[in-house]
Amino acid sequence: MKDTDIKKQTKNGQSMMTKNLWQKERKNLFRGLVRQYQEEGYTPREAKKFAKQEIDEVMEDKEDFVNNLWKESYTDG
Repeated sequence: MKDTDIKKQTKNGQSMMTKNLWQKERKNLFRGLVRQYQEEGYTPREAKKFAKQEIDEVMEDKEDFVNNLWKESYTDG
């Protein structure tokens, strides 16, 4: 089996296997927030700006939670 058979390419040339769940979740949340901000009357540029700020905060909180959970699971044992 060829390597190209295993790795399917996306539009931008990245392998689908390299995208992780965090990136997919971030992208989906971003799209939803941009749509929500635009429905509230913000311009597309403003909507993207505010969505990015909010997503950065949300993802940082999620990453901190996972990191703390990981650390606690090894310090408690």
